[in-house]
Amino acid sequence: MDKQEKLIARLFKDTLIIFLLSMFVSTIGYVIDGILTGEFLGTEAIAAFGLTMPYQKFVTIFPSVVVLGMQVLCSKFLGRGELHTANGIFSLAVIVTLIAALLTMCATLLFTTQIADILDAKEELGVIRPLTIDFLQAYSFGLPAITAVTIFTPIMQLDNDRQQAVISAVVLALCDIAGDLINVFVLDGGLWGMGIATTISYWIAAGVLLLHFLKANSNFKFLPEFVSLKHFRQMILIGLPVILGRGTAVLRLEFFTRMSVALASGVGVAAYAAIENFSGLLEIIPKAFGASTQMIGGILIGEQDKNSILRLMKLALKYSLIISLIITAAVFLGAPIIADLYTHDDATGYQMTLEGFQLAIAFLPLCAVGIIFTYYYQACGRFKLVSNLTVAGNVGFVVPIALLLTPHFGINGLWLSFPLSYVAFLLVIFFITCRHCGRITFRLEDYLLLPEDFDVANDKQLNITVTNKAEVLGLSERTQTFCETQGIDGRRSMFAGICIEEMAGNIVDYGFDDGKKHFVDVRVIVKGEQVIIRLRDDCRPFDPKKWAKIHNPEDAASHIGIRLCRKISKDFNYVNVLKLNNLIIKL
Repeated sequence: MDKQEKLIARLFKDTLIIFLLSMFVSTIGYVIDGILTGEFLGTEAIAAFGLTMPYQKFVTIFPSVVVLGMQVLCSKFLGRGELHTANGIFSLAVIVTLIAALLTMCATLLFTTQIADILDAKEELGVIRPLTIDFLQAYSFGLPAITAVTIFTPIMQLDNDRQQAVISAVVLALCDIAGDLINVFVLDGGLWGMGIATTISYWIAAGVLLLHFLKANSNFKFLPEFVSLKHFRQMILIGLPVILGRGTAVLRLEFFTRMSVALASGVGVAAYAAIENFSGLLEIIPKAFGASTQMIGGILIGEQDKNSILRLMKLALKYSLIISLIITAAVFLGAPIIADLYTHDDATGYQMTLEGFQLAIAFLPLCAVGIIFTYYYQACGRFKLVSNLTVAGNVGFVVPIALLLTPHFGINGLWLSFPLSYVAFLLVIFFITCRHCGRITFRLEDYLLLPEDFDVANDKQLNITVTNKAEVLGLSERTQTFCETQGIDGRRSMFAGICIEEMAGNIVDYGFDDGKKHFVDVRVIVKGEQVIIRLRDDCRPFDPKKWAKIHNPEDAASHIGIRLCRKISKDFNYVNVLKLNNLIIKL
């Protein structure tokens, strides 16, 4: 593994760990909700909980749309060094999502019975209907907090405060579990109490995340003055796949719940609820890998660094497959124990749930590959492709497969449609790529679907990784020689060499003094007549522009290297993202 691959691997690992931790601890509360409901409140309660799943998915559609658009746009603008624009996008996202959450909460409280009818919680299901209504009302009070957590969590990553995101997720999980246990063993509040426990947990978690924005070193602030409505259209356009994805996911959930009721009545929907509930925990792996790919990929796409994107995708696919295959085997072998957690008091429900877990679990490795490609295509702006894939994945494949199999295999046909729909999903990506290339291909580079002019040719870019002072020496000469061979005039070639040696040397002198191993990743590209220099390092945050303004601004000799580089460059932008200093200089 070369230095560039090690850098991508290190960045990916750090980002992935945080996503995994935050997703796991926030999801574990939801899973425990389902387990405790089935264990202590009975089959009717877990069936009612299952009937509310389409609603729980539906109310997250709009904030998920906005958060995707916000994350992609913020990553790109941060990659360009435009922090004020990123703050405006963040502020706009907060405003529109919280207004929408408040309106949805009021609508839920006013029309609860009508929503229960839509969810198929009918009178003939007996006690399941009032239990469904209880949960809907209690859960709705938490919608503003759920929205806030959805918006704030990815910002923690971009703003170098991963710890706060993990703390918030841990608080959410612990409060939810504690609330569930108090409800079951002390208050006897039924499904309404389970919903209130979830609501209170989200409000507390949102409060923990809000503390981040009170910190002096926080890059992201609520700054309405930088809001531009043109970004709202861009966010919705980027998030269009989420609208289609979450919308069709609601239809998929509704289809499965209705099919479960039709095939096996209340026991069937209880088994499906258990499988869907536990699958939320399993899907953390592909979603965390996908989110990490999307976040880092968004920055690399903003920098138009094709080689690093390819390294990132290889890394994500390799390890997501390894981990998901191990988990698939573990769940298959442990299915009797898992099924017993949900339905131990119902022999018929237990057997149905057991078979469901063993048949459906094959979806996970296929899902991992599909989600990584989907998240990557979102980051690179292929919204139409992602929209079509998402609709096909949620309903276009699974519905006809289920309708084809259930007459022959009963409810087991429903479980088999989980993995088979992902097989169809990956085949579609294969055929789209082959058509795009005009040939049958298995090269990962072809599956990136990048335009031919996305990045400069390899001979028009210079990539150097510096890990010590000795490696800085000679940077100027190498850069100057490279620029001259690309047809850049001698004056600007010399300036390019000066900028790199001055700034890289400055980073090593003042950033490598803490006894830890660090790096400076230098990239020089020539696009037409323009020379673009990017220096990235993992030292403590250091904004050279701000430093020169604050320290001895009247002394022309002070920080002469920084002042010189700023003077001879057309653009000189700095941003700290994912705990990395990024300096972009254009000559």
